[in-house]
Amino acid sequence: MRNLFPFHLGNVIRKLNEIRIAINLQYQQTFPKSNSRLLSYYSFVPRRIKIKPSGEIAGGLSRFVTSLIDFSFVRSICASAYSSVGGHAYDPVSLFLLQLFQWLEKFPDLKTFLSVVRDEEKGKHYRLYAGISSCHVPCEADFTHLKNRLGEKLYTQIAQVLVEIVRLLGLLSFSILSTDGTLFPSYSHYKGCTYFCKECHSIEFKGLIENVRRRILYKLQEPTRVALGREIKVRVDCPSTRFPEDIQKPKVELLTLSLKIADPEQPNPFNKIFGVEEELKAQGLDVIIRRINFHSISLDPIDSFFFRCPKLPSDTEARIGVRRNPKNPDKLEKIFGYNTVFTTSIELSLGLECPVGSLTISGNAEEGNQFIPVKEQISRHHPNTKIDLADAKYDELHNYEYARTTGSIPLIDYNVRNEDVSIEGLKRRGYDRNGWPFAPCGVLCRPNGFDYQFQRATFTCQRQCVLSQDDKLREYSQSCPFFINYHGFIKHMPIKQHPRLITEIIRGTPRYQKLRSLRPASERLNSTAKDDLHILNKPRVRGLKRAAILGQLTLITILLKRVAQFIIKVTLTVRKERIKNPYGFIIIRGPKVPKFILNLVQRE
Repeated sequence: MRNLFPFHLGNVIRKLNEIRIAINLQYQQTFPKSNSRLLSYYSFVPRRIKIKPSGEIAGGLSRFVTSLIDFSFVRSICASAYSSVGGHAYDPVSLFLLQLFQWLEKFPDLKTFLSVVRDEEKGKHYRLYAGISSCHVPCEADFTHLKNRLGEKLYTQIAQVLVEIVRLLGLLSFSILSTDGTLFPSYSHYKGCTYFCKECHSIEFKGLIENVRRRILYKLQEPTRVALGREIKVRVDCPSTRFPEDIQKPKVELLTLSLKIADPEQPNPFNKIFGVEEELKAQGLDVIIRRINFHSISLDPIDSFFFRCPKLPSDTEARIGVRRNPKNPDKLEKIFGYNTVFTTSIELSLGLECPVGSLTISGNAEEGNQFIPVKEQISRHHPNTKIDLADAKYDELHNYEYARTTGSIPLIDYNVRNEDVSIEGLKRRGYDRNGWPFAPCGVLCRPNGFDYQFQRATFTCQRQCVLSQDDKLREYSQSCPFFINYHGFIKHMPIKQHPRLITEIIRGTPRYQKLRSLRPASERLNSTAKDDLHILNKPRVRGLKRAAILGQLTLITILLKRVAQFIIKVTLTVRKERIKNPYGFIIIRGPKVPKFILNLVQRE
């Protein structure tokens, strides 16, 4: 068991003083704007932290975090996004901290939080910690400009520096990582089309006026064709190139009009526009526009109207994703939005689960292909992973190959896909769903270890026929050619032949189940992001860039909150032990870690 006493608040403060110096020496790029042109300026001030017996912090998590961590490195990271010319600007550290405070203190949206920051009394501590004055409080547009300047890349860099600080504290080892994604909706309505593309923004229709004119004249030729109020629709072929070959492209409705009885007191300009003024006047009719989606017109040399597809959503980067309904797991529900893939570091010796990587994509159709990118994001800073956990969405051959290349053991749930997993089908192919082979007599062999040298799992029948009550099996054992062996029938299952099914920790064994039971750490992180902090619960975000930034802010918020809660918990435990033993040596024992897991994470 690990002693948790070094994570007492006093010890953490002393350790962070050393880390602060190392981080500031690493990030020394000068900010291009002078201090006189900054509307705010953040500087690190180590403030006294008071933890109440109930675990509450005087001043909240905002005070706790800013009193321990020096965020000056953010200014150095953001320096490349600013210029020496131009007007005044807010210190990027101040704006970043205000974003962080919003989520740490569980404000539902930025507008509500800024109204508190502007309050003379309620917002004074937020202004103090972020380094802004009451006469220069930023508005929502300032945060929009910050996100446009920094983009996902710089937010990711900030997040990884904070992950590095937590690692230097001794709270992260990256030995066991669990990867999973979570869907969240875009701040946009899905309008029924899944295959929209950039061509849908502007659909050209040449000769629209002549087309409408001919259709109206055709109806006027026969009185029976004239139906007042009946819609006349102008459609065009869908221009999208993303439709599969087996799906027929729909027609796009550009213009809808109809005929009505003319009102002499209100002349209709559309009669003249479409060139049917005299014809409609003769029959006492007018043409009215019911729906139209055009955004520009070109009349030279021939009239061309440019339309926006009515089924095009306001967020054209979001996609449909599918997940199980939280209230009814037997049903699937579709979400129009984004999918953030989080990687969680599971620290068994500390009882701590911290997010260390984040990547955001549109929808979740390609979630299985994001395992390698998010691993690369982490490995650039912390390449020490020993075990990778993931669900069946990540059961792709290239994910196994990449994990093994980096020295990790991939424990990914097996996706049977279209395999025949009936009893008869399994016996025909020779092994069950876990990769355990069948002996010639029909009994299922049992695992006998994994050979790391030859990269293969070994299975034996262990002469189960000796104790079997099956007469046919006992009769077969009389002539079994493998009965003379101590272990009976022996079968090797190499990874090379079954790279997805056979793993270094054999599927179906108690050890595999013990490790697999760690994977819900990712589910708990997703639940924290949505149900606890409400960051990804219907956020007001549009566009992949903004969604990715929100994913990084979610990672930072959960990381700092869980680290703070861990330090507070240890500090309160140490206080109780001090009362019992004022002068003795204090040991705070961490959770017990199974020995086989310790052997796996400590291997070279």
